[in-house]
Order: sequence, then structure tokens, then C-alpha cells
Amino acid sequence: MLSSEIVWENKETFGCEYLKFFTKEHAFIVESTAIYMESSYPVQIDYQIDLDKSWRTIKVHIQNRSGEILEITSTGKGDWFDQHGTRIDELNGAIDVDISATPFTNTLPINRVDWKLNQRREFEMVYVTVPTLTVQKVKQTYTFIESKEETRIFHFQSRDFESQISIDEKGFVIDYPQLFTRRY
Repeated sequence: MLSSEIVWENKETFGCEYLKFFTKEHAFIVESTAIYMESSYPVQIDYQIDLDKSWRTIKVHIQNRSGEILEITSTGKGDWFDQHGTRIDELNGAIDVDISATPFTNTLPINRVDWKLNQRREFEMVYVTVPTLTVQKVKQTYTFIESKEETRIFHFQSRDFESQISIDEKGFVIDYPQLFTRRY
């Protein structure tokens, strides 16, 4: 059953993303297309993420404009496997995925845990660089810094990048300054 449709504008460059979020009996399914300009050429990715009801990533399928496909699966407990079932040891311990072309993946660690005001949490993420579809494990930090009506604000930090992200009552990004803003 379709429970949400979201459109984000890419503020860093010309582009947007159209995402559909489905709720199923024992899972959440996300299907999305992101299109944007990188340097002087267009980039398009289509992705699907399967999540369990606890917001743990179970499967990621991404296809870029060139037709290259990345498909990885997880036990939801930090074990990752490629499309052939081979364990990807360098991703051990990561529960969530972060795809560089979308603000949606910020929703995953935020919705996976309960938060208290001023609480800081560190997560190991499977970071997917688009359009190359390369993967690596990275540490990211979220701190719940403010709540205004139905909006929560988190301080986000990864490597030398940091920002304040506004999240709606369902945990979806409303505003990610200088990168993404929700239009629908």
C-alpha cells in the first residue's frame, strides 16, 4: 500500500527526486528516481530499498543511467552480501545505507532508533557514491537538537561535512540546507 510520495529539489545543482514509500505487512519498500546535473552531464539513478519494520536495510538495488547495477543485501544486523551472496567484509557492522544522491537515506538511522533531545548517536553507514556506485563504510553522527511542532532538527556530521537537517513527523527530510528541499 502506497503511504507517501515525496519530491525533493536538488539545491546543489539542477535536479530533483521522486520517491514512493510503500508500507507492507512486515516491511517498508522505497522506489525512487533521482535526476540531476553533475558538471555538464545528466545523472539518473533508479533505486529500491527494502526495509524491515524496524527500519533496518535488507536490500538495496540501484541502477545508474549507464545501466550499471549495484545490488547488495543485509541481514539487518551488520552483515552485507553482494548479488552473488558473497559476504562484503569491509561493510561489517553497518546497518544503514546512505546514497549520495538522495536525502531519503538520512531517514533510516533517524527512524531506526528512539531519540531524546540533545542526544548524539554515531552510526556506521554503507555509503554509496553516485553515479559510480562505489561503496564504502563511513561513520556519521546525528544529534537531535530541537523540536518545533511536527518538525525535528538534527545536526548531521560525516567526515568534514556537517549540516542541520529538518525532519517531518514521519522522519522524512523537509530541508537539508544547500543540498535538498522538499517540494511535495
